[in-house]
Amino acid sequence: MNLSATLTKLLKVTALAVALALCHAQAMAVDYSLSGFGTIQYTQGDNEQKYLRFINEDGTFKVNSILGAQLDVQFSDQLSATVQYVVAPKQRRDESVEFDNRWAFLKFKPNDNWHFKLGRQRLNYYLDSENLDVGHTYVPANLSPEVYYNAGVLSLDGFSANYNFEDAGGRYWGFQAITGKRDIVQRLAGFNQDFPLNSFEIGGLGLSVQGERYRIQIAHHGAEVDRVLTQVGGVPLTDGRLDANARFTNLGAEYRWDLYTLRGELSQTELAASQSGIITGSGLPRITQSAPKYEEHGGNILLIRKVFKQHAVYGSYGRFISEFDDQYSFAIGGKYNLSPSDSIKLELQHVVEKNTRPQLSDNRIPNTTFNFLSVSYNWVWQ
Repeated sequence: MNLSATLTKLLKVTALAVALALCHAQAMAVDYSLSGFGTIQYTQGDNEQKYLRFINEDGTFKVNSILGAQLDVQFSDQLSATVQYVVAPKQRRDESVEFDNRWAFLKFKPNDNWHFKLGRQRLNYYLDSENLDVGHTYVPANLSPEVYYNAGVLSLDGFSANYNFEDAGGRYWGFQAITGKRDIVQRLAGFNQDFPLNSFEIGGLGLSVQGERYRIQIAHHGAEVDRVLTQVGGVPLTDGRLDANARFTNLGAEYRWDLYTLRGELSQTELAASQSGIITGSGLPRITQSAPKYEEHGGNILLIRKVFKQHAVYGSYGRFISEFDDQYSFAIGGKYNLSPSDSIKLELQHVVEKNTRPQLSDNRIPNTTFNFLSVSYNWVWQ
């Protein structure tokens, strides 16, 4: 049985287990809790070309707007399940919204140090991977596109082993080994059909440590990528195929003073790909092309200052560079906490695309500037 079929069956088992738990909650003495989160964000740009898929001079509510609900079911002290669904902009088209399953996993925790997850789950790739959809839990209105849109792989359908402990110095350590599969959308500018999917088979490791005022995290994952090709350079193909190997590495660190917090993340992607297929109607033998290995690098530094203990202002700088894409950005903004469970954010961002990034932008002119203002309302409930 191949990996894709196996993981599909595992996800069905996870969903079935949760459904059975709810149906027999009283008989099984199952505890469950429902929580949720949301962001409504309006972003106004100054360019007729779209950036971050949606931002232009017409304004949009689609950037970061999301509504999510999460169900946690506790079968016993050792066994639990989590399911999360969101309503968000559709991933395979720039139009419309979708009802999307983000989490669906079983969790087995035999003791205080170990836990194992089976199903759809997040990679511990960034400093705050598990809560990237929950805007109220972090300060910036827009996470740095130079880092957070670099690798593109945030979750997978698979299995992870996680080990956590506290050392004699009071530092908290975490380790994750994970493997699985995920289909990632490849956005194409000006494309009026569903965007193609890249099928990733992923495996990797993550290590983190947290002290009283700091935390550090490093993650490294390898992936094999597979996608059907219908054309290359506008030339139609029969039986076209893209095969690639990729490696994703991210280093994040944060240090907190009484009033200030300094965060930084560095991300690197290494890619090597080959394309093959038969030119439609040519009668020629299969054609194979191999692209040279190349790297992409993204970085972001963020300085946050507390205001009146519970609010914050911030400034950030991001940089992304590869053989094909090149950009940098500055952002300033603030977060006003209305209560422990909801907040308002305001941000002004300046982006320069020195070379274009088709995954994010419709722009095709080098050295194009984008300026945009974002206002959002964010909340959590439980």
